Amino acid sequence: MNDLIRKIEQKYALTVSHHEKLRETPKSLVVFFDTSIGKFIGKISYLPKERQHFILNAEAYLRKKGILIPGIQRTKSSKRSIVWKGNLFVLHQWLSWPKIAYNSPARLEQVGAVLGRFHKSSLGFTSKHGELYNGAPTWSEEYKTDLAALEKWEQRHKDKQKPRFSTIVEYLPYFRQAGETAREQLKSSAYFAKWKKTPLDRHFLCHGDFNNGNLLARNKRIAIIDWEDVRYDFPSKDISRVLSLAMRKKGDWNEQLFVSLLRGYLQENPLSTEQLHLLFVDLAFPHMLERFLRMKQYEQMDAAAIHQFCTREALKTAYMLDQLKALA
Repeated sequence: MNDLIRKIEQKYALTVSHHEKLRETPKSLVVFFDTSIGKFIGKISYLPKERQHFILNAEAYLRKKGILIPGIQRTKSSKRSIVWKGNLFVLHQWLSWPKIAYNSPARLEQVGAVLGRFHKSSLGFTSKHGELYNGAPTWSEEYKTDLAALEKWEQRHKDKQKPRFSTIVEYLPYFRQAGETAREQLKSSAYFAKWKKTPLDRHFLCHGDFNNGNLLARNKRIAIIDWEDVRYDFPSKDISRVLSLAMRKKGDWNEQLFVSLLRGYLQENPLSTEQLHLLFVDLAFPHMLERFLRMKQYEQMDAAAIHQFCTREALKTAYMLDQLKALA
């Protein structure tokens, strides 16, 4: 760390008075710095350089479009990063704002508006590395693979007597059927076929981890941080993340929260009927359940908590399937 600090002081013409390591994982190193010219968050992401440039370029594009993202401190030579041990190091401006809470319809509507504004503003972004970070081509295979994973898990655990397994097995036929329905809707969607072939500058950027820890709020202003998972994709990916966290906070499915989230979103980024159809297709597919099983999240839960999770996911899925029927 001392070597890094010396290089920071040299390249940025500042003095570090205090630092605190906030996170160190195989994926990244995040450090808080108090310096002679201000407070910063320094970040090293152990990613390919083309990926890091894609992230930095996406952030810069969105800032110019008015999306509130903490700025980058440039070096003495006006570079936006330095190299340390073969990896790019970026110094971000530090915001002391509190994290936002996904705890009420009004708050969810506000979050939806911020998300819709960001998605709409992202149209037009281009990158020479864009095809590497385009989610659209993976959808069909992902649906097929995830459904196969659900069936495999069910076959492997259907005869086990533990309550945590029997609860999940009880729900799996419903989720598999819903997944098949969503998959058939995807395969027959003319809009989906067209969207996959659309030039990337007409695709939305998705944040990839739009959780409340990555939204900092002060008064009516909301800043978005931690863009390591940004990519081209469809709004459902970020909306699903917000909804999942709001449901977890609430403890059950809450239609009012979703309606508020979507209302705020559509006020800023109106979607066509075809786009709404694809949105509900993706929200109806059991992505969250597949992740729940793949990550073995049930191992840290008792049978009651697993039942609560499966119930709220099933109610959410039923609601999204109803919305699909209404659009038919």
